Amino acid sequence: MKQKDTIQPELMAQIDFVFDGMRQVIEQHPQDHAIINLKVKAIWDEFYEGLLYFLAQKRAITSALRKEYIRYSEQYFAKCREDYNSKPEHLYRIQLRPKTQFFDPPPRQILTTEERLHLGRQHFFIRHALKQYWVETQTYDLDQLWGNLYLSLIYCSGCYDLMQLVTIANTLVREIQGDQTEQCWKLYRADYKAITNPLMLHYRMPHQSYGNQIEDKVVYQWRHIWLNPYAQLFIQGIKQHKAYISQPQQAQDVLRVIHDSLKRLKSPGAVDVICKELKKLQNKSKKLQDIRTLTAFRHVHFGFEVDPDLSIDMCLNQVLQNKLKTVSLSAQDQRYAWLNTDRGLSVPSTVTNIGISPLKMEQPKIEVVTAHQQLKTIPFELLLFERSAEKKEKNKSRRKAETIKWLRWRNIQNKLQQQKIDAVGVEKNIIEAQLRLLTWVFDLKKRSLKMASIERYFISIAKDYLFHVYQSKHDFEDMTYEDHEDLYRELLNGLDERDEAQRERKDNKSYQSAAYAYKRLKSFHQVCMAHYAVPQVDTFRLNNFQCIQLCHAKLVSPSLFSQFMQQLRLQMQQCATVQEQEVLYQLQLMYLLAYRLGLRLNEVRGLTFNELICPELIWKDNPTGESVQIHISLRNNIYRRLKSKNAQRQLDLNAVFLPEEMDALCQYLIPLIRTLKEKNKHTPQLIFATNGEVISEHSIHQITQQLFDAILGEGHGYRFHNFRHSAANHLAIAWLGSKEMVMTYTDYGWKQVNRMRVKLFGASAMQHQLLIQHKWRLLADWMGHGSIEQTASHYLHVLDMLAIDRIYNTPCMMNPQILKQLVGYQGSEPVDLNRYIQSNKRFKLYHPALALVKTAKVSHLFQKPTRIHASAFTRIYQYIQHHQQPSDLWVRRGVWLAAKWIAPQLAKMVWESKYLGEDVVDPSNLIEFYDDVMKRGFDQQLLTPIHTLEKDHKISALFSLKTLINHATLRKNYLYFSYCLNEKKQPELPSFMHDFKEGIQHILPSYAVLESDEDIDVNQKSRQIKLRFVHKETNKNITRCVIFALLLESIQYDQLWE
Repeated sequence: MKQKDTIQPELMAQIDFVFDGMRQVIEQHPQDHAIINLKVKAIWDEFYEGLLYFLAQKRAITSALRKEYIRYSEQYFAKCREDYNSKPEHLYRIQLRPKTQFFDPPPRQILTTEERLHLGRQHFFIRHALKQYWVETQTYDLDQLWGNLYLSLIYCSGCYDLMQLVTIANTLVREIQGDQTEQCWKLYRADYKAITNPLMLHYRMPHQSYGNQIEDKVVYQWRHIWLNPYAQLFIQGIKQHKAYISQPQQAQDVLRVIHDSLKRLKSPGAVDVICKELKKLQNKSKKLQDIRTLTAFRHVHFGFEVDPDLSIDMCLNQVLQNKLKTVSLSAQDQRYAWLNTDRGLSVPSTVTNIGISPLKMEQPKIEVVTAHQQLKTIPFELLLFERSAEKKEKNKSRRKAETIKWLRWRNIQNKLQQQKIDAVGVEKNIIEAQLRLLTWVFDLKKRSLKMASIERYFISIAKDYLFHVYQSKHDFEDMTYEDHEDLYRELLNGLDERDEAQRERKDNKSYQSAAYAYKRLKSFHQVCMAHYAVPQVDTFRLNNFQCIQLCHAKLVSPSLFSQFMQQLRLQMQQCATVQEQEVLYQLQLMYLLAYRLGLRLNEVRGLTFNELICPELIWKDNPTGESVQIHISLRNNIYRRLKSKNAQRQLDLNAVFLPEEMDALCQYLIPLIRTLKEKNKHTPQLIFATNGEVISEHSIHQITQQLFDAILGEGHGYRFHNFRHSAANHLAIAWLGSKEMVMTYTDYGWKQVNRMRVKLFGASAMQHQLLIQHKWRLLADWMGHGSIEQTASHYLHVLDMLAIDRIYNTPCMMNPQILKQLVGYQGSEPVDLNRYIQSNKRFKLYHPALALVKTAKVSHLFQKPTRIHASAFTRIYQYIQHHQQPSDLWVRRGVWLAAKWIAPQLAKMVWESKYLGEDVVDPSNLIEFYDDVMKRGFDQQLLTPIHTLEKDHKISALFSLKTLINHATLRKNYLYFSYCLNEKKQPELPSFMHDFKEGIQHILPSYAVLESDEDIDVNQKSRQIKLRFVHKETNKNITRCVIFALLLESIQYDQLWE
């Protein structure tokens, strides 16, 4: 109170001063009342802005107390105005009556369990009475049909949002008038005919601040609703009155027909209360467009919770109430993901070859965060936040000051460009952000804006922009569409939240407001698009700022993912170099991790071996045959920073990977783990790196775009981040959906899903798996979010469908007389509409072309490219031509094998692990061998690749290679094997020679013949048999070329070196 007593006198004195100013204005213009009105209002507005600023500086004053001071100021001004106007000598009467409208939200209503049960039973009995009414009533007119349609959507489908009901009705009107069926489709796939397959309506509705589509500067939210059997029957009746449907449904029409239909129920009490509330709403015809929830039905969802026939949990109930923000896929994205209705929108049956852009590799950027870096302030170099204190200068002096300022900014730009060369990490981001701001400055100058305007523009966004760039931690030059969306959204929302504390009326024109900054940011981003090739973002598609969350809702279905991986497999086969092939092989595993685990691009790109938890991977042998259990513990490392603390999480790969996917991942990881260098054990090593380099984010985004283009054509909008969306939705279906949902929308088997649920939820929780709430917390944690609300609003696009999956299975009986009137039914007993509608072809709301089909089991993983002949040659070529260290395993094997075959003193070498080290064996033998066969015209396709042979021939050929590795030597143009003498001192050939000759024939070209010496000189000291490969037509010795080709084959097969 002491503080209040000290502030009120200050306000009174200030208002007295303001009123004196108004008197002076009145005296200066005694006859011109219009000018007086404008100037009086301007004086008050200036005082009001100062008052808001004054109260905002008083941090000890609460928001409620600020409202009291504002009201007190307005009341005191009203008293002064009345005193002035009451004096007869004052000919002018002050008209200004300031009154700030404060929005005080109603107090949150917290219901006890008993109250929830009471309300739930109340609406449950109303629904029971409604169903009984439908069984007993024998005839309906058009208004009754509309009214009962709405009531069925409210009490059976759980929709009591007024604007949703209006939108649904008008969507149906368009369908009826156009005889279309493009908005309705079945929840489950078409081959489920023995069960009820619920029908859904897919529609969009305008929303002020949240949605997944912008059209004509209006934000739309796509949703699904269950067209329950009652609704379908009433729609058939409305179709019969098609000629009388000429105008779209309005909110007033919806309320009227619902009210009239409810009055017919034989259930007094609660129904009377609802009718009274509906009548009150009808009297507010001018405000109906602002009404969302029909308060008369606000407790309907409690009836779903107490219904024993349903199994809906609290979270999905929030979805039905429209209290949990979520969107469904748009019509086009739904076709991309699930449907196959149009050749232009469907996944092609054949895979076409495309030209992948050149891969861009880069050294991983180590970001070491020290305490000093965390504590130091942001290094601002731009002096853009000081405004001239001398506003009343002569024009000449002002022009000179502006010229000096432009020169200073130009000098700062040059200095920053020099600093950028050596800068890294956050410092480089800050410098780049300042350079972009300066580019915008000079662009504004070209538009002939005044210096004062340019400075105001900077004041509105510059500090916040630099701060959010500093906070984002992304590589600024490689920021993606999603990164820019997040940056601008956080910046604008932060400005809006900050201004909300100071802004108590809607028309505040502060330069620091989000509405003002929005236009400046829009102008700034357009300059960045022109000069820095940044992507266009949806944030600036509107003219004015709205605190909008636009969800980029797209899913990759299992069939689309299989096509995507097949396209990638084709590109791997077309690679010119082994490095490109290895990078694409790594990329397919990165896609797999993102698709199954929901990893962000920087998370999977910066994955290190330190984040793998899997003791089995380091076992040399696994005699018990135990399955490999892999977990990933995501946390910050020196290569990447996670988005938030919640992004630090542990993921179980065995729970969500298919068996063949786990095998492919283990096949890639095991050799890498066993060859980790001891000298780098203190530095985390990246899992997806080639020769210390990792594929750039830009290349990944470009390849992803090209692969989707090859499948869907241009304009689809798919990005790498959509794999994360897909993981969230597939896991939600696997953990929360019925067997029919799982088998329709995922490629998981039902047994695997049950094992997954037991492993993640616990065996005891499985008894109540439909109702437990822990699964929602688990899903949010898996995605790295702090709440399920965040996951739902950004990533979950199947919540409507999951809710329908829980509520559709309920009896729906109907009077046979109504069926006779509407669809010509001939029976006399009440009918269960679930079965009748599904078997009756007269219900044409659903088109068979929109049917979901069973997902085909397609192998989308490509085996590691260890058996591609050209790859082996390319590795040897790169090693020799570029003088690289023999770090590649195949190259080390080639160096060792060439030395064993060619150098006499090394002929008895045995392959050991020590030869994996560098510089253990002299590589000169391999280099000379390579140079010699190149001069002889070596053909890379000389031999038939072993992996293309039949199984028996493949085993025989591998035995020949094993023999060649262990027993052969190469001297000039001949191949030698040792023999021994028997008891009679006659030469005896080794037992493996026959098998060697037979196996080698399977891979030799048709023109090559293996010849050996018929006469063996027993007196020769070396006791060796000599073989050679000869060209059949020219009789030319081609032994060295064949042996080099056999070397390339030998180094590729691990089993030959065990």
